[in-house]
Amino acid sequence: MNEKDSQKELEALKAELESVKRLNRELLTLQEEQDSLDFAWSGNLGHWYWDFQVNRVTFNPMKAMALGYTKEELPEYVDFQFFTDKVHPDDYERVMDAMRDHLSNQSPVWEVRYRIKTKEGGYRTYYDRGKVTKRSEEGAPLFLSGIVFDVTDYEEERRRLLEENKEWAIQAKKDSLTGLYNRANILFELGKLVNEAQMGEDKTVSISLLDIDNLTHQNSLFGPLFGDEIIKKVSQLICDNLREGDYAGNFEGGKFMMVLPNTSKAEAHALSELIRNQLLLADFTEPAEVTSSAGVAQYQPKETVSQLFNRADSMLYRVKSNGKNQVQS
Repeated sequence: MNEKDSQKELEALKAELESVKRLNRELLTLQEEQDSLDFAWSGNLGHWYWDFQVNRVTFNPMKAMALGYTKEELPEYVDFQFFTDKVHPDDYERVMDAMRDHLSNQSPVWEVRYRIKTKEGGYRTYYDRGKVTKRSEEGAPLFLSGIVFDVTDYEEERRRLLEENKEWAIQAKKDSLTGLYNRANILFELGKLVNEAQMGEDKTVSISLLDIDNLTHQNSLFGPLFGDEIIKKVSQLICDNLREGDYAGNFEGGKFMMVLPNTSKAEAHALSELIRNQLLLADFTEPAEVTSSAGVAQYQPKETVSQLFNRADSMLYRVKSNGKNQVQS
């Protein structure tokens, strides 16, 4: 072949290449328009195609534009790393594992949800689904195609609902008058701690049963709403003095239970005494002297919840029988 023929062949190849490029651009434009028509309502960002052998990704520009990039800012040839480099660090390995599993034919499709960094530095959440559409005779991936959705709004709504559900679950455990645990759930928390101690874990658990003295008499003098005021005040004093990890519940009427992990009997006694003294100094809407009594017990090896509770209740009964307004342990 002479030089003139070679030149003609080269020009023909160039023309053919330009024709293929034009066709690709037209097909991509049509695909973008179709994506927008079919899926705009569902957060669809369009289809993508990955030529694995040359690591070239063809995609609807909406995928990048949702991250804050313009078409002009995108490189002429986008590779796989253009997107994976922007995946949130906490999601990166999980995303890569999912892709590796599919590329090696261990999973039928590539399907993953991940956070991806925007141009401004924030994050969107994408849901990506695709698969290898062509493999070599040896099974190596040659070409992949898929579709991606922006599910950021959905994820934020889901997180909000999960937080609300968590809050509702917490509130369901609480007594409506005091905001402390109700009877069933304070006993449940005590049961968990006692069970851990029974299983041989090195746990120190103490409880305090605190009872408002003469609450029925206060109700008869000033009415039941004043009784509620006293109960709320004692609840607030308990909350103010509990440490992180402690539990307290409105056990019944004006009786409260404090469940104190990693707390000795002496420490529980001191805490109950502090609350008793604070109540003596508290102000109320009626000219009433409000006092409290408490019984304290520390968990003993192989003891049941009932046995621990009964010992604290016996201490409380002893106080009630000996003039009230004291702490016994």
